[in-house]
Amino acid sequence: MGLSFGPNYTWTDHFAQRALERFEVNNEQLPKWVGRQLGSLVEYNKNEEQRPEEKKYVSQIGVVFVCNTIEQKFLTCYEANDLVPEGKNITIHENNLALFSEEVAHIAKKYRHKDAKEMLMSIEEHLDNFHQFSHKILSGRLTERNYELIAKLIDEFHVIRSAMKIIETKQGDFKA
Repeated sequence: MGLSFGPNYTWTDHFAQRALERFEVNNEQLPKWVGRQLGSLVEYNKNEEQRPEEKKYVSQIGVVFVCNTIEQKFLTCYEANDLVPEGKNITIHENNLALFSEEVAHIAKKYRHKDAKEMLMSIEEHLDNFHQFSHKILSGRLTERNYELIAKLIDEFHVIRSAMKIIETKQGDFKA
């Protein structure tokens, strides 16, 4: 997702100063330099904590633009060192691939959780029985009736163990 209304953005004096210091772009070159990169801007570091009105975008050549999306201003710029190995430019493809991989991992976790929750809901009665039987056995004396409870407890345990094995197996279904 690119920068909405990018051509409408202006820049602060701080932005112009950083562009000069870091990229040797003077005030005369600045409009063209920014204009060439606007089309390739994609959101950068969504997971990083930022103020709601400030967003970071990275260009195809690895320049990070920090923007105030409410005032539509570029606040500062710097090189995206974490994305640019030495001697190599970042491509939109690489950044989109990284964002896609994060989204796939998030969806996989979501479905693992959903599967585990559904499985546990299906054996909820067995979990309750297991808890009740074990509590009765632990708090009671050794009697013939309690001995029968042990057999029931073991049966409930096997149902729960089978469900847990299914949950464990399904964890591998959505590899990220």
